[in-house]
Amino acid sequence: MMIFRQIISKNGGCATYIFGCTQAGELFVVDPKYEMVDEIIRLAQDLGDMKITYIIDTHTHADHLSGVKKLQALTNANIYYHEESQVKFKVERIKDGEEIKAGNVKIKVIHTPGHTPDSISVLIYDKRRDESWNEPWAVLTGDTLFVGGVGRIDIGGESAEENLYYSLAKLKVLPDYVEIYPTHTAGSVCGVGISGKPSSTIGFEKRFNTLFRINEKDEFINRVREVKMSKPKEFDEYIRKNLEGVI
Repeated sequence: MMIFRQIISKNGGCATYIFGCTQAGELFVVDPKYEMVDEIIRLAQDLGDMKITYIIDTHTHADHLSGVKKLQALTNANIYYHEESQVKFKVERIKDGEEIKAGNVKIKVIHTPGHTPDSISVLIYDKRRDESWNEPWAVLTGDTLFVGGVGRIDIGGESAEENLYYSLAKLKVLPDYVEIYPTHTAGSVCGVGISGKPSSTIGFEKRFNTLFRINEKDEFINRVREVKMSKPKEFDEYIRKNLEGVI
């Protein structure tokens, strides 16, 4: 059986995802926030002492401290970042299209730069729902696509707007029924127009998300550039600490 849980922090609207296969006894943890690590450990124990085996950050976070190193110290799990990441500690570097299987659960990585150069989205498959493992039922979109918005691009490096356009295009081709689970809800400074609703579907966002529904590149770039967001002073410090690995 597949387990899937979402934990939303009280501050900043950060969402962490814990999911896995009960038969394999293994869990994935995606985007753990530093102060939420103890809660993640308790949840894993409550699920029957399932083993946290895979820890993934969808990108180098700028708005909060990542808990990947702290969680690894407590679980001895492997940490995964996209190969574009500049983290300075030991991690497993994953590529676009790479898959990881744990029992009846499989994930597939999509490189979705724009918000940051190392941003990924994570497709989730459940073999018990689709024996062929060809149809994803959900995608963790990090800070690329939000419910009602898209990620800010001022920390995304050169060609961030264009990269984000093409990254969103990769998500648009997913079936409309695929559920989306971003790393933030309302209250986050990582995007604009973010809804307080913690999940949605590809089809709903294609219809009602103002920026996601734009299909013409120049129009998208112009609209994104019109969005003015002040850069919080703590961004640079969080990025530095997350690249170094805080425990």
